[in-house]
Amino acid sequence: MFGPEDDVAVFACSHRRGGNSDAAAELVARGVREAGAGARIVRLRQYEVLPCLACRACASDALSRCVLAARDDAESLFDVLLRARAVVVASPIYFYGPPSRAKTLIDRGQRFWEARRKGDAWLAKTPDRRAFACFVAGQPTGNRLFDGARLTFKYFLENFGLPLTDPPLGLRGMDAAGDLLSDPEASRAVIELGHAAGRAARGDA
Repeated sequence: MFGPEDDVAVFACSHRRGGNSDAAAELVARGVREAGAGARIVRLRQYEVLPCLACRACASDALSRCVLAARDDAESLFDVLLRARAVVVASPIYFYGPPSRAKTLIDRGQRFWEARRKGDAWLAKTPDRRAFACFVAGQPTGNRLFDGARLTFKYFLENFGLPLTDPPLGLRGMDAAGDLLSDPEASRAVIELGHAAGRAARGDA
């Protein structure tokens, strides 16, 4: 369960255990705690999320419910997004976008888009908070390397009342495990992102 001490939810989106995205999630959580807030790391690879069926049942349901809700863990992840005081996404970049597990969860968020569109009262009462992103790419170049992931997460998180702080933190050339932790400047930038998320969760300017 997500308790009151867990002010900031840090979503670790990598399929790979112990990689640079995992390291980023840990550094973000450290920064959050240094800022005086609580942090919980949510590792998506530990959850089962089925692909959206594109059945549009949520569009016609009075509460915009998903027909797959009882069959996997998507709703527990959505509950974290609805209850956290701030959210941070720590994600690798795969082909200029988020990895498949994260994208599957995002696609299942269609029911929240439908709920926003219809003005469902249960979602409309959700307070606006703040979201942050740290994108980690093995590729060292590319002017628009982070644009795909930025836009994908931006429009997903908006449905939960979590506008994404722009620009996200983008780290390039972080390919081999340990690259992030061996770069003091990059590590400090990630910790400072955690500070910002912690301050947001505490309601500080």
